[in-house]
Amino acid sequence: MRFKTILLFGIPGSGKGTQGRILGSIPGFRHCACGDVFRSINANSELGKVFTAYSARGELVPDEFVIELWEKRILSLEASGDFQPQRDMLVLDGIPRNVAQARLLGRVLDVQAVVHLSCSDPEAIIDRLRRRAVKENRLDDARDDVIQRRLAVYDEQTRPILRYYPDHLILKVDATASQMRVAAAILNCLAGTMEQSMTPRHMQEFVPQYISMPS
Repeated sequence: MRFKTILLFGIPGSGKGTQGRILGSIPGFRHCACGDVFRSINANSELGKVFTAYSARGELVPDEFVIELWEKRILSLEASGDFQPQRDMLVLDGIPRNVAQARLLGRVLDVQAVVHLSCSDPEAIIDRLRRRAVKENRLDDARDDVIQRRLAVYDEQTRPILRYYPDHLILKVDATASQMRVAAAILNCLAGTMEQSMTPRHMQEFVPQYISMPS
């Protein structure tokens, strides 16, 4: 079975995790953040040591490692009943991180949309990463050299994903607006997909509160 999926896509600090959590709070959506899966790993385990070494350098973790972790997490959620593929739309952020991962995931993901959280002001994103590092004790985001490396890796390896998926799946949203306005814009863009994947009751009760914000 291929899971119906929405991908949240954007440079580090663009708000993928925040918007994923907002979508995940709506019945019919199940958010899974690859970063949260990584951070839950025991740092003293063999897998934890691999992740820590790559993260400390601002580099991407090897594809096979990422896919293995992700698949274990999704299967665990399905086994526990926390994710029901027949009912829920999967919302992913932080994966895939390159075209090779996108190809590997094609056998299990039925991608319905790729929400591109775009930003025309990189300095604003860098400042957001610094503040997040302090607030959430994410030391990998605190150093400017690591931040610059992460942005470079994004440009080199992750941005090409936008050319991998068909143009009609790409939904561009301005990530520099407030969190609620970004959320409203995403749900407006996803309205067609949501209507096909959610029950009428869910659409009636939950969608208007997110998409009726005045401009």
